[in-house]
Amino acid sequence: MSAEPSRAPPAPCFRLLLIEDSAIAASVVQSHLDAVPWQRAELAHEETLAAGLARVNEGWDVVLLDLSLPDGEGLEVVERVRAVDPHVPIVVLTGHDDVRLAERALGASVQDYLVKRGLDADTLWRAIRYAVSRQQLLTQLARAMAEARENEANLHQLIARSADGVIVLDPSGTVLFANPAAESLLGDGRPVAGRGCPAALCAGETSLEIGGQQVVLDVRWVDVDWQGRPSRMALLRDVTGRRRAEELRSRLERSERLAAVGQLAAGVAHEINNPLAYVVANLELLAREVRRLAGKGVATEHLAQPLADARQGAARVVDIVGDLGVFARAEANEAVGPTDVNAVIESALNIVHSQMKHRARVVRELASVAPVSGAEGRLTQVFVNLLINAAQSIQEGRVADNVVEVRTRDQGREVVAEIVDSGCGVPEEHMHRLFEPFFTTKRAGEGTGLGLAICRNIVESCGGTIGVSSEAGVGTCVRVRLPAWASAELTPRRASPAPAPARHEEPARRARILIVDDEPLLLRALRGLLEASHEVVCARSGREAQRTLRLDVNFDVVLCDIVMQEGTGIELHEWLEAELPALVDRVLFMTGGGTSEVSRRFLSAHAGRVLPKPINPAELLRRIDALLEARAAEPESV
Repeated sequence: MSAEPSRAPPAPCFRLLLIEDSAIAASVVQSHLDAVPWQRAELAHEETLAAGLARVNEGWDVVLLDLSLPDGEGLEVVERVRAVDPHVPIVVLTGHDDVRLAERALGASVQDYLVKRGLDADTLWRAIRYAVSRQQLLTQLARAMAEARENEANLHQLIARSADGVIVLDPSGTVLFANPAAESLLGDGRPVAGRGCPAALCAGETSLEIGGQQVVLDVRWVDVDWQGRPSRMALLRDVTGRRRAEELRSRLERSERLAAVGQLAAGVAHEINNPLAYVVANLELLAREVRRLAGKGVATEHLAQPLADARQGAARVVDIVGDLGVFARAEANEAVGPTDVNAVIESALNIVHSQMKHRARVVRELASVAPVSGAEGRLTQVFVNLLINAAQSIQEGRVADNVVEVRTRDQGREVVAEIVDSGCGVPEEHMHRLFEPFFTTKRAGEGTGLGLAICRNIVESCGGTIGVSSEAGVGTCVRVRLPAWASAELTPRRASPAPAPARHEEPARRARILIVDDEPLLLRALRGLLEASHEVVCARSGREAQRTLRLDVNFDVVLCDIVMQEGTGIELHEWLEAELPALVDRVLFMTGGGTSEVSRRFLSAHAGRVLPKPINPAELLRRIDALLEARAAEPESV
């Protein structure tokens, strides 16, 4: 006869009493309890303290207690529950994120203090299990101490074997007893009987430096009778691993938020580029019209300066949006190659201009330096972070009295970039922690403490180093060292559209141009730019362009947007390759920024025929002329 396979015993079912006046909060607690299927709990709920007190002595495993009830408030609620049952484990569940109140509650023999706002299922279940196990330990200790008058050695043996550290102090703070676990936890600061406790053990979680490392201990104090006299017992548990896991989870959550910000920046840049494209094109049309009127003797002097200012402003928006796109673009953040650090710094200065202009003057000392090994987008992120730190160290309103200097120089096989500010500086006691994740010297709401840690990671991933020197009240210098690129050849950066007027000489011949874009205002603006010199036909989608080309293939240039709602530029290009291959090389693609991996790969493969939005009118005419010159050598038939 075969034996039945053994089965794991079922998890214990905890009996919980919730005293909480909010039905919504009670529902949230119940949902958290139900979220862990391998744990079982029976939850009873009372909305008033009086109703709860009437049931406290029914043998609950844990009482979950709100501190703000219609008929009770604060620690008085704890005291009234204790008066009914001195031994029932209590876990405070409250909306008050008050450190002092938490310390007082924990000192009043509450097992845990949980804030509703940050509560999740894991935290709630951990507190319940911990409260029950701690109460079991306290019960065992109390029973053992009651028996200690007959056999005190048994008590010492029980405590000595406890995985938790145990320290007993007399009313003056002198150590009466410490078990091996306590001695192990406190390391070189181990307690010695007859002396004062060597460590400040506050109720709750306490961070101590032990053996050169930071250790987090969870400390609970209880009043006991020890050898016939009143004493205090501290129960110690090492929770360093749990705290580090929580910090790691928080770091991952913040990293996900940063990634989401990068995606948002890329999307915003794309959405701005489309309307900005027809703003730039229409400003060029206005400039042409002003010149035409001036040539006929019409007084236009009063329009020249406002128009020049508007074009300059548009050019500045183009630069800022372009820099934002580089900052957020995934491939720029990953691809490592030869990078012009001076151009990266200029991009970063454009991005932080609004934060800097009311705080300090910017002084550039950018020498002609070798290209560095790095990723353009990631290095832009470094200098944006460093420049924002420099700006935020200076109070607004005294621009003339403050300066941020940005310097670059070659030093051997390295390029050195320095950002020096005249801000408040960093106190000496904080210097060694500047690159720690989540450490910040800024005011609440100004920083997450991740900026310098991210900068160091990026710089070191490029093979460089970063260092800080500072003096409180004087200022700070951040020095970035990056290895020079092995080859002298530098990949050219994106050229920003200049506000200078486009060329207006007559083209070699009048051409037929098909413009494909789903932005009506951009179609109208581009038509206005080109129809004086060429015949222009417009299509508002890739599908409409296909219908047009089925009827008429005699186009010298096809100017096509990449992203459209009905038939994308990529789909139109694939259709041309299959149906009208002779037109494939006559296509120029327009883009406000690739928003998908497919779009980015396509643009990279056809980089020589891509016009970034907003389109520089002079560059547009130049590219069309180049296609027409190539077209002149083609056979007449399509």
